[in-house]
Amino acid sequence: MCRAISILPLVLTVVLGATPGARADTQNSLLDVWYTALFDVNRVTLAQLLDDAAEIRIEDIGVTQNKTEFLDSMDEWQDIAASANFAWQLDATAPVDASRATALVCYQFPDNEVLIRDVFTFNEGKILKDVQTKIADDCSEF
Repeated sequence: MCRAISILPLVLTVVLGATPGARADTQNSLLDVWYTALFDVNRVTLAQLLDDAAEIRIEDIGVTQNKTEFLDSMDEWQDIAASANFAWQLDATAPVDASRATALVCYQFPDNEVLIRDVFTFNEGKILKDVQTKIADDCSEF
């Protein structure tokens, strides 16, 4: 069983009961599960983390997907992810609370790399919105 699935109930419990001082750590844990599931193409965990009304917007290519469309795109993503490396971290310059967090993500593909800013909005411990914006054509500032 994937590590992301086994810790998901604990993470969601922590997110729902987080105190203000623990919110950065809580969102870091939630996003750790998200990115692990995304990079492992774990559709079950991704579906559990997304609110039913979720919206994923990839600004640099002009794509907006609802939860179902995003999960359906995982077949194509699986082929891409198989040959790539990824790293992420919370954006220390952006606010983090129970309703939002921002991550910086370095995607390293065989022929290129890109640095992305993911701005998340949360609803009751689930991802309601993710707006992805390319901020650099390399990860040198990561």
